[in-house]
Amino acid sequence: MKRIIALIVAIVFVLGAVSLTFASPAMDKCNKCHKADKALDKAVAAKKIDSADALIKAVKASPKAKLHEKFTDDDYKAVAKELKLK
Repeated sequence: MKRIIALIVAIVFVLGAVSLTFASPAMDKCNKCHKADKALDKAVAAKKIDSADALIKAVKASPKAKLHEKFTDDDYKAVAKELKLK
């Protein structure tokens, strides 16, 4: 029984470590603040954003634009790719 539990814990640990390597650095920046009801996918769906350019335009025109000024266009394009936008 102890071996089974140790095996399960090891598998969960390995899968967690592997999933961290596949995370986008741009999404990590976004996910620091965009959690739960403020999640990026929900915001994109609510504002009907369908492309990377629309995402950039929406963020730069938003009241919170000052908080996002450190992000580059490449960051936005990486996030758009993660969100499967055009």
